Amino acid sequence: MEEQILCISYFDQIIGPNIFYCSEPQIEKAEYPDLGRILEFNDEEGSFIFAFRKYQTLNYLFYIDSKVARGGKELVMITYMIKAAFFRNEIVDVFKYLESKTPLLEEYILELRKLNEFSSVLHASKKDLAQNRILTIGSEDFQREFLLLMDKYLKKLSPTYEIEKPLATKLSMKKVFIFGPRLAGKTTYLKNLESVQFHNQTNRDLPTRIIEIILENLEILTFDCIERELECDRCKNFGGCVENAQGYIVIFDLSTKESLFEATDKLQKIINRCNDLGNQTTPILIIGNKINNVALIEPDTIYKQFDIKELRNCGMKIKYYPINVLTEDEQNMNALHWLVKEML
Repeated sequence: MEEQILCISYFDQIIGPNIFYCSEPQIEKAEYPDLGRILEFNDEEGSFIFAFRKYQTLNYLFYIDSKVARGGKELVMITYMIKAAFFRNEIVDVFKYLESKTPLLEEYILELRKLNEFSSVLHASKKDLAQNRILTIGSEDFQREFLLLMDKYLKKLSPTYEIEKPLATKLSMKKVFIFGPRLAGKTTYLKNLESVQFHNQTNRDLPTRIIEIILENLEILTFDCIERELECDRCKNFGGCVENAQGYIVIFDLSTKESLFEATDKLQKIINRCNDLGNQTTPILIIGNKINNVALIEPDTIYKQFDIKELRNCGMKIKYYPINVLTEDEQNMNALHWLVKEML
């Protein structure tokens, strides 16, 4: 599996999204992002970041003039991928690194637009042509120029220094950790966030564009960890989790006070541990999950139970949102926006 990959994809007016050429021939395997789907959901020129499992990607959509294309333009996307495992210190490091590569992609686009045959090759029939064979439609001169540019910019995009590799354990991983009672909706929350991230690509503000990175760094704490009273000397993994967290998300069921009480008990253990470590500034997002749109607990009760006002007075960053994590997509993203802004 390649650690850094550069791909050119485009929107074919007959077959739809398609890969033109990629430095990794096996890009269609499941461990790589679906570039066709990304391109299908976007048509606005500009750059955006998208995360997928083992890879983080910087994408740049642009148009090239074409005499044969419908509307006189071809939609093309450059994608630069890098393995997420390169980044272990800060979640935002991934964003900053990829964002710094945007000027290089813009430079690359200017050179691609100078290739005279590019638009005609994009518009030519691709019947029975496998991935990475579309390039062969062009002349030898075009193929040589295109591959020289691909090699040139892959080298430019690649770091000139070795990015710090992760440790074998999770002790140094910077993440946002999710915890709460059983059946409160933690897994549902994660899955729903992943399903809606496609709808936020055209929003250009920093918190939204970094959300894709955050999604890849959310992790649900195991139930047993907190039940053991955070005995970190016996739990190598969880000690690192608490010490290196960049944020916490607490989720409880708004239809039952038992879930509220259990959530506050778990949060108090986290806060106590953070105080012991001298880390009182890690933001905490509290979500009351309106399962089946049922919210039987009054907000005043929740604020009092969690001591939210008192914790804020002590300097802690903490906020509560009542949300149906399965259906209220906008509220889910608003809550995550708040967490991201506090982390930055």
